[in-house]
Amino acid sequence: LAIAVGMWVNMGGREKNMVIAQRVQPGSGRAVLELHDGRTYFLDTTRVVETGIEGNLAKAEKQSLVYTKREAEELVYNKVIVPRAGEYSLTLSDGTRIWLNSDSEIRYPVAFGKERRTVFLSGEAYFEVAADSARAFVVEVGDMEVEVYGTSFDVTTFYEGEVRTVLVEGSVGVREPGSGKVCRIVPGQMAVYDREDRSIAVKETDVTLYTAWKEGLFRFEEVRLEDIMETLSRWYDVDVFFDDDALRHTLFTGDLKRYDNIGVHLRMLEMTTNVAFEVKGNAVFVGYRK
Repeated sequence: LAIAVGMWVNMGGREKNMVIAQRVQPGSGRAVLELHDGRTYFLDTTRVVETGIEGNLAKAEKQSLVYTKREAEELVYNKVIVPRAGEYSLTLSDGTRIWLNSDSEIRYPVAFGKERRTVFLSGEAYFEVAADSARAFVVEVGDMEVEVYGTSFDVTTFYEGEVRTVLVEGSVGVREPGSGKVCRIVPGQMAVYDREDRSIAVKETDVTLYTAWKEGLFRFEEVRLEDIMETLSRWYDVDVFFDDDALRHTLFTGDLKRYDNIGVHLRMLEMTTNVAFEVKGNAVFVGYRK
């Protein structure tokens, strides 16, 4: 994301601005599948990919990559990479379902072994973990771990200096890398891991603020404009420039439909805040409303 203090650009009025904004379209289902041997497949809604991988069949169709159920003696890792302006989902060999947000990637075994089930995440993903009392499911995010046995939760690294784990169903434990202490949370709670001091804080939260993206919504509650524009920049693959640093701290509460074009969102933000937007190509300039 490129966010900077920039010069205000006059593009000839609101009407011209919004016509240009119509060209900035929302993201779509697309990803890159990177196999352990270096081969890559580009996945989107127009392609069906069937490939034998270490005796296992993986099929990609309709924005989802699905592995058949099996166990493995030796772990072989693949990676799914979702670019900006993309989203994708996959079902792992144990039946766990994962939804990946834009600008995210996950590394995972083609088939799990008999020990714990571990995947490695960067970005944001929503998990529905297949229950297995004998094998914990672990999400590693840098030096932090989230451990579960069967539950639904969201993990995101999109907040600067933090990893946020929000629990929808079940129970998870978030492990501090320094002390090894495990903080357990229940539905409706969020564990916030501070990457600088390597500590975890548990808070009550409205989980829909963190999971609505999977249902086609952006949901904000007293959120800074800078954070909102970071979210939109990943989904629409645009760069954002602020005319004044003070504008970054403008607060907004409301829902935006994820699949609307960006012009609809900018109009909504203009109606409820003191800001105005200009769009030029894939750049959005934020200034004061006159």
